[in-house]
Amino acid sequence: MACAIFSTRRAGGRTIVKRNANILQIENLGIHFDTFEGTARVLDGVSLELAPGDTLGVVGETGCGKSITSKAVLGLLPVPPTKIVSGRILFQGEDLLDKSEKEIGKIRGTRIAMIFQDPMTYLNPVFSIEKQMVDVIVRHGRQRGEPVTRKQARTQAVDLLDAVQIPSPADRIREYPHEFSGGMRQRVLIAMALSGKPDLLIADEPTTALDVTIQAQILRLLKDLVNRFNLSILLISHDLGVVAKLCRRIAVMYAGNVVETATIAQVFDQPAHPYTQGLLASIPRLSRRVDSLEGIKGSIPSFIDPPGGCRFNPRCGHAMSVCRKEKPLLEETSPGHRTACFLYKSSWPNT
Repeated sequence: MACAIFSTRRAGGRTIVKRNANILQIENLGIHFDTFEGTARVLDGVSLELAPGDTLGVVGETGCGKSITSKAVLGLLPVPPTKIVSGRILFQGEDLLDKSEKEIGKIRGTRIAMIFQDPMTYLNPVFSIEKQMVDVIVRHGRQRGEPVTRKQARTQAVDLLDAVQIPSPADRIREYPHEFSGGMRQRVLIAMALSGKPDLLIADEPTTALDVTIQAQILRLLKDLVNRFNLSILLISHDLGVVAKLCRRIAVMYAGNVVETATIAQVFDQPAHPYTQGLLASIPRLSRRVDSLEGIKGSIPSFIDPPGGCRFNPRCGHAMSVCRKEKPLLEETSPGHRTACFLYKSSWPNT
């Protein structure tokens, strides 16, 4: 992971090698779903960047397109009804959208791993943790061209359970998922994700099904693993507090668009987009009376018939006529801080 990442292209019969500073770069990603009611435009030009060894949190209301974005990276969206209508997903300089299902299968779980929010859904209740982890490790070894025996895989599995702080891993590996608590099952999934030695870990709401105390333990664990294994993490969450504890940078999504990207400190100290300001205003604080909490009026619009211009304009208290006609671009408003909002432009087109 410490090495440089390169992409190549052909020009005039020559191969040009270009250095790419990002391990993951999503560019203008557009995704549509075909439904009985019509075409749902669920992602409308999403762009994200994640540097090697960095942590990026993607936040927004339920239904804003966070999980769709993360699943698109690993080719987990069903076709049909999914249609990718624009953009690129560059991982270590390679466009994942150009790869076949077989090629993506070799990347899935090894170079890129994913943790889901409900561990019991992704652990088979009729098989022991040992069998499930050993099967995964053996398969990953074949994918990497480094075959391992089941005995070697079991040793690795015990070491991984120890790495995610499961007590007495050599004994507990023989148990079944129902014998583990929710937090321990999530640790097992994290261990399975690490078994492929990935460069990028995508965590899709990994703490949603857990109570607050266990959430804090899982977040501390993930933070430790980032440093220990030099991982890059893309964290999907609707909870700004969870993202603030783990991530260095944040991307705020609304209705299939990225509306703001910045460091955690910039977003919490100086939120620029009205939607981000609304999210922060709705967070309870000890210094604020409960009856003074503010919410964002309205709800996420229909993806089949979204509003013109900025998709947030029907709910925005600062909306202008240009907001209903033109879609704002994600532009830098201060160093390292980008916002898609016409409030920060000195002039607007077609007002």
